[in-house]
Amino acid sequence: MVSQGSDVEHDSRLNQNSDMKRDSNMRHESNKTQDYSKTQDYSKTQDYSNLNQDNNMNHSGNERVPIRERVLKIVLMTALIGLLGAIIAGFICIRCIKQASESALTKHLEGNLKSIVQQKAIAADARLEHYEKYIELVTNYIESMYTEKEKMIGIGRIFYPPADTDEYALTRGVASADLKEEDLKEEILFFSNLEKIWDLIARANENLITTVYAGSKSGLLTSYDRWSYLSVPPEGEELVYDFFESDWYKQGQKEDGVFYTGLYVDSMGRGLTITIASPFRDENGEFMGVDSADFDITGLYNELISIDLGEGTKSFAMDQDGKIISPGASDLPVEEYTGLTSQELDELKADPDGILEKSDAVYVCIPIERVGWTLCASVPKEIVLRSVRETDESLRNVYLLFILFMLIIMAVDIYAANRAAASITHPMELLGKDIKVISDGNLDYRAKVYRNDEIGDITIAINEMLDRLKFTMDELMTTQQHAHAMSELATKDALTGIRNKTAYDEQIRQLEQEMTVGRPVFGLAMIDLNNLKVINDSYGHDKGDIALIGLSNLICETFSHSAVFRLGGDEFACILKDRDYRISAALISEFKEKIAETSGDERLQPWERISAAIGYATYDPLLDKNAESVLMRADQEMYECKKLMKRKQV
Repeated sequence: MVSQGSDVEHDSRLNQNSDMKRDSNMRHESNKTQDYSKTQDYSKTQDYSNLNQDNNMNHSGNERVPIRERVLKIVLMTALIGLLGAIIAGFICIRCIKQASESALTKHLEGNLKSIVQQKAIAADARLEHYEKYIELVTNYIESMYTEKEKMIGIGRIFYPPADTDEYALTRGVASADLKEEDLKEEILFFSNLEKIWDLIARANENLITTVYAGSKSGLLTSYDRWSYLSVPPEGEELVYDFFESDWYKQGQKEDGVFYTGLYVDSMGRGLTITIASPFRDENGEFMGVDSADFDITGLYNELISIDLGEGTKSFAMDQDGKIISPGASDLPVEEYTGLTSQELDELKADPDGILEKSDAVYVCIPIERVGWTLCASVPKEIVLRSVRETDESLRNVYLLFILFMLIIMAVDIYAANRAAASITHPMELLGKDIKVISDGNLDYRAKVYRNDEIGDITIAINEMLDRLKFTMDELMTTQQHAHAMSELATKDALTGIRNKTAYDEQIRQLEQEMTVGRPVFGLAMIDLNNLKVINDSYGHDKGDIALIGLSNLICETFSHSAVFRLGGDEFACILKDRDYRISAALISEFKEKIAETSGDERLQPWERISAAIGYATYDPLLDKNAESVLMRADQEMYECKKLMKRKQV
């Protein structure tokens, strides 16, 4: 029965065999090194005085550098490196602190500015939402009037623009001079009912709403304010205003709900104005006109841009078209007013956080969603970085003091190093003189111990070395003889008594040397014991050893004129030359017969029934460049033999 580990062992054997030549070469180089070392030791022993003379000549050719000078150089270099490192580290620290402080303060400034602008934008959005409520209220009121249109006409009145009053009054106008009162009588009566709700809204927002008005699709424009007398038409004529072409009416035809028109400065000097409007419809959902109100948002705008975080703070608002919203800056280019280029403005509005950081200022941009405006503010970095610069100046002063302190420490270190070097070098000089006496060949001389320190320890060690040197020289011959005996033992296998892998490697090395100068005639047999693992596991390793010894004896008995080696474990090798090489086929056949007879003998114990596979290859100069190639072919044939034996057992 074939060992369960045979396949694995064969794979590892291929790797081991591939290393044989390399191990052999390494061992050969090691032996050469040892021989060279012995030769060198012998040469040193014979020519010791000549060697001393050569060393003295070499030392005399080099510039002498006293230890004291070396110590001072080392201390000085260390101090300079330390000082330079401290200067660089300090500079880096100051820069890092400055940059970190600037970054933190800038981020804090950005956060504060964004929070303020955001609150302003939210407040403006809420205020505009409140304004929308008035328009929604009027729109709902008008649409409710359409559900009772006949009733509203019945209770309505005919009204004209007042001529000489500055009180709130209901005013009418027409979109075209062709429209007459008789054409619009019902509309006039109907829309006169708006006076009730308009009066409440206008008076409650006297300083906010300048005019409330509604334009119907029939061409009637009804308004309510306290400045109507300024636009009274001649007697018998209607106030003509083609509101059909107005932005608020055109936009109202397209919108569904409250909307805003563009900003403008009121022609009567009442400030920055915005129109908020909404279309109204009858009970069938048909568009009937647009009701609007003009809001003076000068106060809202001033409150919106009233941001003061210090000198240089600037705030502004832009409309949907990117134009500045400001009564006094309507003609100024956006870039000139804001200090930003068009590209920077686009980057500011496109940034998710609405923040743009420039080298000199921080800009924040927050949209006012309800009207599509953009509220922006900028603050110079100088406001927060002034304190950083003051701190940076203080750190620089501390840094200079630190450098001065380091220079003082370096000077003290150099002085201390000089004194320390002097205390060390004098005993060493004395020790050097003693060593010179010994190096001249006086091995009986002993150096004097001057101090109880490391130099004293060295002196004692030198004396002990001299004592041991004599003893070592006496023991040298004995050691060499012992080494020779150990070398012989190192080439024998402890279990079987045959040659081991070390001897095998040496033999392979010699064969490869012969290959370089000629064509040696030899064959190589690889033999592997089967079932060793089974025997070890089943009966114990002592029985496995019996099997290995039995196989070793059988190989030696068969190949009696050849060198037999145990390579390790269950693996053996045999190098066939001369007689055994010539009858190798007969010997291999004989070996297989003996294996078959032994493995099949039921009278023997299981560990005595030896089973082994053998592979054989001869050296062929055309095929083999080295001994490893022969080994690989023999190993492969042995593996095939092992597989054949396994199939026969199945």
